[in-house]
Amino acid sequence: MGHENRNMLRKKSIKAIIFDMDGVISDTQVIHAKTESELLKDYGIEIHPDEITRRYAGVGDEEMFREIFSNARQKLPKIGQLVEKKWKIMDELVRGNVKEIPGTSEFIKRLKSLSLPLAVGSASRLAFIELVLAELGLRRKFDAIASAEEVKKGKPEPDLFLLAAKRLSVAPEDCLVIEDGVSGMIAAKRAGMQCVGLIKNKTEQAYPADLLVTDLREVPIDQYIQSA
Repeated sequence: MGHENRNMLRKKSIKAIIFDMDGVISDTQVIHAKTESELLKDYGIEIHPDEITRRYAGVGDEEMFREIFSNARQKLPKIGQLVEKKWKIMDELVRGNVKEIPGTSEFIKRLKSLSLPLAVGSASRLAFIELVLAELGLRRKFDAIASAEEVKKGKPEPDLFLLAAKRLSVAPEDCLVIEDGVSGMIAAKRAGMQCVGLIKNKTEQAYPADLLVTDLREVPIDQYIQSA
């Protein structure tokens, strides 16, 4: 099923917005994938960063590494050490180098002008989320943050977004999630939330989101805000 002109968002039904971070707010999804690809080479596993992004965007580190090593029929190293090595590299790479996804800060400013509470719900570590938002000067724009390390099950399970909604004190059905990854879109729907998918181009495959855009400035958010 194609997605041109597809818009299944419910009118006048949104009270809060939950953003994924990597690939939605910041370009850090690319940094994730490149770091993971380079780490895996040390174990004789060749997987292109684009493939990592396509298959594992939003998926937790342990789950991702376990699946990759299993598919490669390689012995899994000490997973904790591998994950720690990844995050040490990530922290070093992101300082002074992180870039905002075009259009996102303008969209966030628009949401704040409409007095909508905002949260981040990300598979990244809490300290990394705080670092990236601070680097972009966006930390104060968000009323709550939820990290996958705070829940038992990450995306595509709904736990992360449900935690974000709880911290905003907004019912799940009144939340809109902004996601770029399929696993995150599925998580949003499983949480009973509406979802906007931020995709690279409109010739891609169908996605499990209610509205698909290539730039968040395309979202006619005024039409979907709960009336006072």
